[in-house]
Amino acid sequence: MKVIRFEIEGFLNSFRVPFFRTYHKSLLAPPKTTLIGMLCNISLKSQKEFFDILNDERVFVSVVIDKIEGKAKDLWAYKTLVTNDQRGRSVIQRDRLFASKYTVYLKITDDELFNDFYKALKNPRNIPSLGMDDELIYLKNITDDFGLEENKTQTVDSIFLDKGYKYKVKPKDITKAIVLPTFQQVPTKFIAFDKKGERVSREPVKDSVFNQVEFINCEIEFLEDIETFIDNKNNRILFY
Repeated sequence: MKVIRFEIEGFLNSFRVPFFRTYHKSLLAPPKTTLIGMLCNISLKSQKEFFDILNDERVFVSVVIDKIEGKAKDLWAYKTLVTNDQRGRSVIQRDRLFASKYTVYLKITDDELFNDFYKALKNPRNIPSLGMDDELIYLKNITDDFGLEENKTQTVDSIFLDKGYKYKVKPKDITKAIVLPTFQQVPTKFIAFDKKGERVSREPVKDSVFNQVEFINCEIEFLEDIETFIDNKNNRILFY
């Protein structure tokens, strides 16, 4: 099993919940689609390659929320089309996460893709960003040698997609701020090209939308046998 671990640090970031339109509510952590989009961007892969990688499941991810210092809101202006060929402008409110840090794991089943992403993380060919141009990030401590082993406790620190799992929640440190699990729907696969390879309007693949379960300063204990792992930082993770 080939796995890359790296850290992400951002100053102000926002990961829009896909099904919120009039208000850009943010997830607490970047979803799989955003992470693979960033990886394709820094390795100069095409839009078609992005959707192929996402849909054929050559990459599995796991994300641990290390910290989020706070939340803020801003107003984001964007152009809209109006009648008589005149351009209009609209404003929308957007959640912003302040000073967030994540540890990300990539389990990649394709050797060539593993090498491409590893090289791109070490030497990005584009400026790393998780979303808009003003959401730049630092990529740090990139490694593929960190002693990942089977986790025998059925307890995880990473966010995950809820696929009907049974579990219970425990706080880690009651002296620190706790965010109990929150649930937001995220798509994991998309139809974006037709059978001829022509670009079409993007829409989620049927049965590919799940709740992303996020939490801070908590741990999840599964009540069933699920394959999880632990690394040399004692992060207990579940890939999805």
